Amino acid sequence: MGPEAAELGLGLLGAGRFGAQILEAAADLPGLRPVAVADRDRDRADALAAVHRVEPCEPERLLADQRVSVVAIATPPAGHARLALAALRSGRHVFCEKPLATRLEDATEVLAAARATGAPRLTVDYPLRRNPLYALVGRLQQAVLGPPRQFALENLASDERLDAGHWFWDREVSGGIAVEHGVHFFDVAAWLLGSQPERVQALEAARPDRAESQWTTLDWGELASGRLYGWIPVELELDIRTDGAGLAAVQALASDQQAALAVPGYRPSGAERITLELASRGQPGRWDLHLRATLGGQAAKPRVYRESVRAGLADLLTAITTGGHPAVTPADAWTSLATALATQESATTGTATRPQALPS
Repeated sequence: MGPEAAELGLGLLGAGRFGAQILEAAADLPGLRPVAVADRDRDRADALAAVHRVEPCEPERLLADQRVSVVAIATPPAGHARLALAALRSGRHVFCEKPLATRLEDATEVLAAARATGAPRLTVDYPLRRNPLYALVGRLQQAVLGPPRQFALENLASDERLDAGHWFWDREVSGGIAVEHGVHFFDVAAWLLGSQPERVQALEAARPDRAESQWTTLDWGELASGRLYGWIPVELELDIRTDGAGLAAVQALASDQQAALAVPGYRPSGAERITLELASRGQPGRWDLHLRATLGGQAAKPRVYRESVRAGLADLLTAITTGGHPAVTPADAWTSLATALATQESATTGTATRPQALPS
């Protein structure tokens, strides 16, 4: 059997900006071949299909197309759960844009369908999980640091590209900013911390000015502290305080940057760099280290995003072909949504809220 015969057909539901990014990421991914694009707006489906030389069609036809083994869902969020269920029940694997749903009841139905014996695989597009800088932080945690004590995000996102009629502003469609956007950060925080939140306290406010600035502060107490820059991180700085064994472990990572930044399915650009500065703390066997890592600066952000989406698709393919589970599981998507909805409730009521527990 030749390589083309082993390829899985990809059908895209939703021909907007996110859909276009998915097709760009999938364009030359071994084992996956885009075959169809569907959108309620047929003109948009036609335009995107022409760019990628695939067939435009209606959503119902795509879900019945026997060439389609993997369905990518990139419609506005309110439709994600319904389409994911339809795809799973028709035997298709699912790559779903975040969030998995806008209501926890709908996410629970999808979770049950994805957990059923013999069910197709489902993952959600959380590109932070496939970002090389987060991969490096994860490896530092395994080698030296352990879980952080604090994960603090400052996310100022500009909205100039979203007109007043955009679906994002309709909470019934988008789920609101904590759901549509916040799930990224709730997921990666739980992943790094190794635990889910027990209680959420939130405050909601509006600001008249616009800005574009994002950074994430990580703190390991006396062991380390630092920042990731960009909501799609492209720069990392860490100050690490360690002993001789920790120094050797960090030096080993810094000396093999390809392995330290490796994410399966993510293709390095050649602009990635890790630098390490060290100085004695004045105590025998103790060291202060300053680690910097870059993926190429702010100009690299579009490529980093695309490659992270590509890595998510590659991870789903691996789960399909090996019978394993994707790195971002349906349960991960459910719990990040539960945290987002608890955040909204807390912001509305002004009181701390407990996120609902994952169904057993």
